[in-house]
Amino acid sequence: MNEGAAFCTSCNATIGVAASAGVSPAAPPPVQRSYAPASGAVAPSLMTRVTNILTKPKQEWPVIAGETTSVASLFTGYIVILAAIPAIAGLISSVLLSAMIASVLRIPLVAGLGGAILTYVLSLGGVFLAAFIIEKLAPTFQSQGTIVDALKLVAYSYTALWVAGICNVIPIIGILGVLAGGIYSIYLFYLGVPVIMKTPQDKVVAYMIASAVIIIVIYFVISIIVGVMTTALFLGAARTLTPV
Repeated sequence: MNEGAAFCTSCNATIGVAASAGVSPAAPPPVQRSYAPASGAVAPSLMTRVTNILTKPKQEWPVIAGETTSVASLFTGYIVILAAIPAIAGLISSVLLSAMIASVLRIPLVAGLGGAILTYVLSLGGVFLAAFIIEKLAPTFQSQGTIVDALKLVAYSYTALWVAGICNVIPIIGILGVLAGGIYSIYLFYLGVPVIMKTPQDKVVAYMIASAVIIIVIYFVISIIVGVMTTALFLGAARTLTPV
């Protein structure tokens, strides 16, 4: 071979200092991969998301922030499913209670079912209304985000409250369960505000308190509407079954 040749004319092997010395060329350095969520990521399965947001919320909120979704997807894939837990648990409790006192009031299942459906539908509307108001409040607290971001914050913060709603099957335990779920949901909201709505740390508490007041008012109004309508359903059913 000619002196200074880069390749062998017979086998086309690369010729270099390492090869001539009988030393294998050094392996290239390993590629460093980043596991930070990229913008446009897809949300995981329902069970995975519920488990992650409840057990490791500090790690899950940045993942949620990087996901691309829509209002419709959040409702159909997450909110309508989890929001049904307390409604169904409440219906089961109502059926059991009605069975225990059927000889006295003889309240049909349709009355309890109507109350459960009404509670469920209004709670879905309450979730969207809370997200809408939170989005509008964002500039006041030097925050920013779309209606989808605000809905992410509300929906995933509510996870603990919705899951705890299964305790509604037993009324006494249900009160304690909802209280515990509500407290944890507040904590989730606190962790999620600076990540999802990009709120400065010194504005997080004020933003959270303002949002909490609004959400409490919304659900207070919903509870009044549900109470009035459910009472009307039960009284109507009782009059229907009362002999003339």
